Amino acid sequence: MRGTRIAEPAFRRRVGHPRPGSPVPATCVCLARNSGRARLPLVTGESYNGSADRGDLGELLVLLHGAAAPANTIPTQVAYRVWRHEERLQAAFRANAEDQQRRGASMRTFSIGRGTPQPTEIEETVRMWRDGNRVRIEHHGGPRDGYYAVVDGPLWWMWDERNGAHSNQDDPSVGSGVGEELQIMRNPTPLLSSLRFQPTGSSEVAGRPTISARGIPRPQDARRGPPAFELHELGTGADYYELEIDRRLGVLLAVAAIRDGQPFHRITTLVAAFDQPIPDDTFRFEPPAGEPIQTRTWHESRVEHVTLVEAQQRAPFTVLMPDTVPANWQVQCRLIRPSERPPSPMQIGVIYCSTDGHESISLSQFPAGGSNPYRELGDGEGWETVTRGGIEMRARPAMWGQAQVELERDGTFVHLMSDNLTREQVLTIAAGLRPAPTTSSI
Repeated sequence: MRGTRIAEPAFRRRVGHPRPGSPVPATCVCLARNSGRARLPLVTGESYNGSADRGDLGELLVLLHGAAAPANTIPTQVAYRVWRHEERLQAAFRANAEDQQRRGASMRTFSIGRGTPQPTEIEETVRMWRDGNRVRIEHHGGPRDGYYAVVDGPLWWMWDERNGAHSNQDDPSVGSGVGEELQIMRNPTPLLSSLRFQPTGSSEVAGRPTISARGIPRPQDARRGPPAFELHELGTGADYYELEIDRRLGVLLAVAAIRDGQPFHRITTLVAAFDQPIPDDTFRFEPPAGEPIQTRTWHESRVEHVTLVEAQQRAPFTVLMPDTVPANWQVQCRLIRPSERPPSPMQIGVIYCSTDGHESISLSQFPAGGSNPYRELGDGEGWETVTRGGIEMRARPAMWGQAQVELERDGTFVHLMSDNLTREQVLTIAAGLRPAPTTSSI
């Protein structure tokens, strides 16, 4: 399974002669099979005249409007190559978030940590088999290399190297999202509300004829709800998208997200077979030899509600608490047991909340110097080093919107976060942290 290679497709773009009053078609780069890494041809100039291409636009909209029906009723076997340029992708995401904030949206963004160096470009192949309510997905290459999952009605199974094998076979009510990735490719109908389409010509992807089009994001009105999530899988923050739509079924066969004239995310269909029988064995999940299937949920298997005293007695690090809190604050404490799959240390979560619900703060604690998700977030952008009470800490800027502070003290890494306290208030609490008691006063 690992290391499987799939033949590259050949792309052929056909551009008709310009119609009277239409701009000259843009220059295109054509790559033949075996000519190196295949690239989705990009239109580099204006190629659409609203009145001249009205018929093509109508055909395109009809295809997209009806794409959901065949995608959900016929057996499908596809393989996609997913490519992204990490630096450009993150820059586009940040620019989009800033634009939404200027329009009045309430948004918070998080930077990916730099603890583990990431390659500039990441590429993977995602293979999917779908027949009714049965799905199989495999990832080859990229950060999820080796991952595979099977869905059969309400039941699902998945495996990857880091987390092992998991399933809801003992409790079908437990969901997972397995089988839903890249669903915008097989059902692009939601894009009708988030993009304005401009036909640009004809092409062929994976041996199937396509309508080529440019999709320009519609302006978002923060008063009407959150930004269009359907664009997330295609690359958030693009100036426009170059799309190849299957002429027969209306599904997406290729999409490139472009910002400032450069692609930062691209999905290309390598193989596509529709309405062909799929062997039943395809949808049988087999974990690696000797790998047990874990059926308990993460919360059931790892989380305990404890007192601060119990947390201090059981944790292999010093559990910290605020020196003083208002009299109307109540406390909850959770102990999260360590895990080998995925590898994770013991964690202590302490939440203080006022009885009227207007003030709250959470403290997440781990052994200092180890691997933990908050440290990786903390290595990202947008943090400032500050000192309070002679203690050096890192904090999000005041305009961040959510107060976040982190520090190391007494061998413990602490991440403090509040949605309703100011940064200065959280810094004051962080500076006054002290060890929780080891015995009860009662």
